Amino acid sequence: MHKTKILAFAVILILAMIIPAFADQIELGMSLTPLAPDKNSYNGEQQESMLPGFHVGYRFAFLGYLSWDSYVMPPEYITDMTATYDSATGTYMPGPFRPGFLNTWNLGLKLVLGPLVGYSTVGVNTIYVYKQDEYQYDGKDFNSNFGANWKVGAGLKFGNWGLTLDMMALFPSFDSMQKDLSDLFSDDKQLSTAAEEKIKFIPSLVATLYL
Repeated sequence: MHKTKILAFAVILILAMIIPAFADQIELGMSLTPLAPDKNSYNGEQQESMLPGFHVGYRFAFLGYLSWDSYVMPPEYITDMTATYDSATGTYMPGPFRPGFLNTWNLGLKLVLGPLVGYSTVGVNTIYVYKQDEYQYDGKDFNSNFGANWKVGAGLKFGNWGLTLDMMALFPSFDSMQKDLSDLFSDDKQLSTAAEEKIKFIPSLVATLYL
C-alpha cells in the first residue's frame, strides 16, 4: 500500500511537471534575419541586410503549432522576389521597387520539454508591398502568392520568454517542396546530396514572449 501511494504521488508529480509544458499557449515575438545578396539577382542594388520581423504563434493539443511570421523587406529585395520571366519571349519583368513584407503562414509540430524547445512546420508565403492595391505593371496586377516554406527550429525557454534559432527554406510551390524534401530524405545518396545543395536555409534569431 505504501509503495502504491509513492507510485501515485510520483505519477502526479511527473504529470504536474509535464502537462503545463504542453498546455495551449500564445507566443508573441520579434526576429532578426541576416540576408545576403542573391548572386543570381537581376538587381545589382541588393546589399547585405539585417531584417527585422514579427512573430505570432499558438501551441495547442499537446504538439500542434500554428505560426505567422512577417519579415520587413527592402525595395531591392521585393523587386527581385516578385520579378517574372517569360520564357517564350525572353522578357524579364521586375516587380515593384517598394518596401514590403514577406509573410509565412505555417502549421506543424512543436515540442517543449522544460527549457528545451523544438519544432518543424510547413506553410505558404505571401508578399505585401507598400500600397499594393495601387500597383500595376504593364497592365498586370501584382501577385502576392510566393510559394511555400519549410521551417525547423530549436531554442531555450526561460520562464515566460525564450530565444529560438529558426531555419527557413523557401520553395516556388508545394509540389517543388514535396519533391525536394522527398529527395532530401531519400535512400538514394545522389538524390539526397543534390537536394542538400539545392535547399538553402535562411536563419533567424527569434525572441519570444510566452503568454
